[in-house]
Amino acid sequence: MNGEGTITARELAGNSWFQAQTEKWNRDLKFLISNARVLTLLLRHPETPWHAKVVASCTLGYLFSPIHVIPTFIPIIGQLDEMAVLLVAMKLLRLLMPKAALAECQSKADLTALCRPPSGRRNI
Repeated sequence: MNGEGTITARELAGNSWFQAQTEKWNRDLKFLISNARVLTLLLRHPETPWHAKVVASCTLGYLFSPIHVIPTFIPIIGQLDEMAVLLVAMKLLRLLMPKAALAECQSKADLTALCRPPSGRRNI
C-alpha cells in the first residue's frame, strides 16, 4: 500500500467544510453540557417545584442513558434526537420554574464553565 487513498491530517485540517463541521459539533457539545449543568443545578435548587424536578430528572436520565429512541451512532439524526429532547425540556422548565431560580441556576452554570481549570491541570 503506497498511501494514495489515505487522507493526511494536513489535508483534512485544510478542508473548510471539515473545520466548519468541527466548530459546529464543538458548539453543540458545549450547548449540551451547559444545559445539562443547568438541569443538575435545578434539581438541587430549593425553590424548584416537584413537577419541574421530574422533567429535569427524566431529561437527564434520557441524555445519559445508553438506550435512545434514535441511536446516537446514526449520523446527524441520533444527535438531533438528544438536542430536541433537551430543547423541549428547557422550554418546559422555563414555564414551570420561578424566573429568579432559573436565572440563578443559569448564571451558576455559566460561571462554572468559565472558572474551570484547563484540562490536565486539576486542583485537588
